[in-house]
Amino acid sequence: MKLNYTEEQIKELKEKYFYYLDHKEEAEEHFQKRWKQLSLKARKLKITSMTINKKCPMFLGCHVAERVLSHVFKNVERMKSGNKGYDFICNKGFKIDVKSACLNKRNKYCFIINRNKIADYFLLIGFDNRNDLNPQHIWLIKGNLVDEIKCLNNLCISNTEKGRCQFNEYELNDKLKETIVCCNTLKEKI
Repeated sequence: MKLNYTEEQIKELKEKYFYYLDHKEEAEEHFQKRWKQLSLKARKLKITSMTINKKCPMFLGCHVAERVLSHVFKNVERMKSGNKGYDFICNKGFKIDVKSACLNKRNKYCFIINRNKIADYFLLIGFDNRNDLNPQHIWLIKGNLVDEIKCLNNLCISNTEKGRCQFNEYELNDKLKETIVCCNTLKEKI
């Protein structure tokens, strides 16, 4: 994205930058006041950070699932939040997109795939609910083995014997135990 600034605007930005470099205490005070104003406004509007707001969609995906799984799977490179198409690169160079979902009213886990054609693998983690955050299933599905998944907006797995049976070969039972331990540690901090 290219930003178009006039020469005058660039000059003004440079002046402010150099001024604040020379007057760091004043700059810190200015930005602290601004931060306090924003914090107060957010509290009045009942806006909270995704790290504590369990209703925030990013809470389950970014704060819990990606964080937990970066500890459970060794030697992975975690991408910055908002990276397009994938969340991790494993030690073998594969791009992994982490998706999380809680059981819905119809007893299904619905993972939002968004027609992702970038990821090599989809790591799906199913939780019981947002309050308890108990991981119940983890699946690792190779993207090019199941190309139809890449064309989906949502992938729903019924929490029934028949529904889960289709995904048995992708389930990671050994990693589920580690994930449960990691989630329990995370819950103590929330």
